[in-house]
Amino acid sequence: MRLRTIWTALLLVSFGLATYAQGKDVTVKITDLEKVTTTVQNASSSSSSSCGTSDFPVYQGADLQDVDIADLTWISVRHDLSPSDPSYIKVELTFKGGKTGIYEMVRYIRFTGKTGEESYALMVKDINTIEIVHKN
Repeated sequence: MRLRTIWTALLLVSFGLATYAQGKDVTVKITDLEKVTTTVQNASSSSSSSCGTSDFPVYQGADLQDVDIADLTWISVRHDLSPSDPSYIKVELTFKGGKTGIYEMVRYIRFTGKTGEESYALMVKDINTIEIVHKN
């Protein structure tokens, strides 16, 4: 009986984690360097797509922080600022509540999602801004 209880608990936990891993339904408007704006549903980053979240890593100095797209209102890729390493790019994040900050992230991370029935992916180095317009 105890073994059955343990297996049931593990099964429920795995279902819960699978549901959580589905990620949030985040819709964004991505403006690229050519000033073309694309609306993207189920937005996430290539660093998070394997685990089904909408988190992506950013750095302030040596401090690493995972940021959830749903916690933001705006991302500006700061092509005018020099990163500490050529593999990184500076981004300005605006969080819900108005807090902003300059961070660095890997320039080859892709923001991904769907545009209608089409798949979409664009590297952060090719992005100008991301406006977060809808979060579920």
